[in-house]
Amino acid sequence: MTTHGIYGLLALAVLAITAWTFAALRRDPDRRRALALASVRSGSAILLAWVLLQPQCRHREANITRPIIGVLIDSSQSMNDGPAANPRRQVAQQWLDSNAMRQAREICDLRYFSIDRGLTESVPDEIQFKGTQSRINTSLADWSGRWGLEGAAGVILLSDGLDTDGTPPVKLNLPCWVLEVETPVTATPAARVTLWQVEPPRRPVAGTETRVRAVLQGWGLDGKEIPLELWCEGLKLAEQRVRFIRHGDVVEAWLPLKPERPGSYAYELRVTDPAADASAKSQPFVITVRQEGRSVLLLSNTLGFEGKFLRRALTTDRNVRLDSYARWQDGRWASFADGTGTPHNTLDLSASTLASRAAIILADVSPEALNPAQWQAINDYTEKGGGLAVLGGPNLLGSPLSTAALGRILPVPTPAPHRDGRFGVKLTDAGLRHPVFGPLFETVRNFPALQGANSATGVANNAQVLMEAIADGQARPLVVVKQQSAGRVAVVLSDTLWRWRVAAPGWTGRLSAYDTFWCQLLDWLAPDQEGLQSAGRIELTTEQPFYRQGDKALVQAEWIGKGAAPFQALNLSIKDPSGISKLLVLQPALWNNPDGRRVKGFRGEILADNTGVYELEANATCQGTEVRAQTRIAVASSPEERRDEMPDTPFLRSIAQQSGGAYVARGEGNQWLKQLPKPQHLTEREQVSDIWNHPLPVLLLLGFLCAEWWLRRRRGLA
Repeated sequence: MTTHGIYGLLALAVLAITAWTFAALRRDPDRRRALALASVRSGSAILLAWVLLQPQCRHREANITRPIIGVLIDSSQSMNDGPAANPRRQVAQQWLDSNAMRQAREICDLRYFSIDRGLTESVPDEIQFKGTQSRINTSLADWSGRWGLEGAAGVILLSDGLDTDGTPPVKLNLPCWVLEVETPVTATPAARVTLWQVEPPRRPVAGTETRVRAVLQGWGLDGKEIPLELWCEGLKLAEQRVRFIRHGDVVEAWLPLKPERPGSYAYELRVTDPAADASAKSQPFVITVRQEGRSVLLLSNTLGFEGKFLRRALTTDRNVRLDSYARWQDGRWASFADGTGTPHNTLDLSASTLASRAAIILADVSPEALNPAQWQAINDYTEKGGGLAVLGGPNLLGSPLSTAALGRILPVPTPAPHRDGRFGVKLTDAGLRHPVFGPLFETVRNFPALQGANSATGVANNAQVLMEAIADGQARPLVVVKQQSAGRVAVVLSDTLWRWRVAAPGWTGRLSAYDTFWCQLLDWLAPDQEGLQSAGRIELTTEQPFYRQGDKALVQAEWIGKGAAPFQALNLSIKDPSGISKLLVLQPALWNNPDGRRVKGFRGEILADNTGVYELEANATCQGTEVRAQTRIAVASSPEERRDEMPDTPFLRSIAQQSGGAYVARGEGNQWLKQLPKPQHLTEREQVSDIWNHPLPVLLLLGFLCAEWWLRRRRGLA
């Protein structure tokens, strides 16, 4: 027997027992009392039997599926344009709050997204129109590719159509309804000029003239000249007029720049023409001007490996200003400039020019490359307090003419013949104690072997041999130094020292062994005027001289000093263009600088969401002294965001037409509603619900039982 059958028998038993009790009530002389008790008892029995029988209610229910429609809202800055009383963003909000949109929400499942650099699911009331791009085509394609496969019925676009993708209109696989945000006006396309690129000088040095490069593009300015101005702290420093030959012409301009003092400077490029867009009206950038530092002159006889790696090692040193020259086969000298200014091909070795040099390096310069007066000027410069480093090779130290050129100041006798081969090297006791090598080289036992060396027969009386080369089982001088009157001289009897660029076993220095050798050699030849003997300093830099609005600015801090940084993290105070300050903690990091050197320092990211100049200050405590560093970054408007233009209505109409949708003008919301898809996928299903499993029957049953108990007590019945 089933469970329902058992509950049915119980219900019959309840009713039968209740009917049997009525026989006793018939003998009651008080008919009214008997009738009342019979009524209450009958209600209790019926309710209990009804619960035991568990009755159910069956009905049919219709299920309607609402079509999915995407609402894509352009959140770029151009949506702030339009009439001042009713800008485009406000019209878009009016569409979202309109009766037509409310009715659309009742019949469709609307999903909201914002458009700028990409497609982002958003809440309409929380959208801020600060985007720096309008990638309309890409966003429509992304939305269609995702939601079109999930059964979406269409997409609604609220945009001014000023697309910055540069791609042709996308062919959607579902209808697109474009809601107008500004009434189109028939007018001639406005002239426009934008500033695409600014290239400040890479390594500006105080007192040295350099240039800043700008790349502009113009439309509707055929044959017209417009002024490009360079400003700094409210003063116009330079101006150049640029001419656009044809529609969409791209031109470049160079403006001179000569900062007089070291520090961080905020400059600004301005196009003072009504056609200038936001990026061209004001394009800020920041340059960090270095101290003049130690001026080092490098003369190389050829463009070999030694000269290449030596230039790289010297330009890595923040306290060196390098002027390097290489000699061509025809005997002319060519300047590399090394990022400090404009290259020039005039080699000036006059006494007045050499007096400003901190050191001179001769990389195997042939004695015939300079005339006797120039060699004499180098000798006089050294004896008056200058620093001189001479590299070996077959041309200078190996030539009999070297005695006449530099013989009286060199720490080794010449000629010292050069030969190729494999030469091991080792430090002397004097080298381990000398500042050129010192403690950093104590753990290095196996330097990479050299591939060439000059064989010197001895050294001068007041010279010190810091390193030796092993040739034919004999130790010969390799690095020799001496004091020459008021100056200092160092000779490296090899032209393959660049092999030390490869990490030597046991090396633990911050730079490579090769870079460290030259850094410490220059410290000995020409003590740093800026004070490297101090505890150290922080150098605060960014990857770029300026950023576009919405970019993430990467801030880097490097410890410049002897040894590792004496702190584990670095606090950075950030003051944005509006004057609001906040704190960022820079964390330890590793990176490669533009010269290819591996740097160990501290890094952090700043969201550049406001245009203007950000002021940054890093501070830390070193040996009880607070060390600070400042820099600034400039944030410019994005030229990719088209401001102050009329809506591109033809572009929007083409999107609607190709997709099978419609372009809906303002005030045509009711007509647009008629085009929206109606709810589909109507399905019916039978719903079964229990009508006995409810508190009301239980309450009624308890009520009947209490009523019977009350009546019996009132009549004095047992």
